[in-house]
Amino acid sequence: MNKIYSMLGIAKKGGNISIGYDATLINIKSNKSELVLLASDASDKTKKNVQFVCDQYNAKYIEYGEKEFLGKCLGRKVVSVLSITDKNIASYIINNI
Repeated sequence: MNKIYSMLGIAKKGGNISIGYDATLINIKSNKSELVLLASDASDKTKKNVQFVCDQYNAKYIEYGEKEFLGKCLGRKVVSVLSITDKNIASYIINNI
């Protein structure tokens, strides 16, 4: 497991991640989201909708990893989209991709 996945696991334990489509949109709309992570194999509809909302609210987003790997590091089966609310963790992920 690489550094990014390890950091996501630490961020989840610290309560700095919201997992799932609805939770992510709530964070984006309330300007709590520092970075949105989309799985590269997420559905096109999910990607399109999340990117649209991110563009509306000037939120950063990136495509990274696959649903199964993201889910594994966060203690779930699959995760298509998540929101990171901590600025330092978001900058670490951006700098290490």
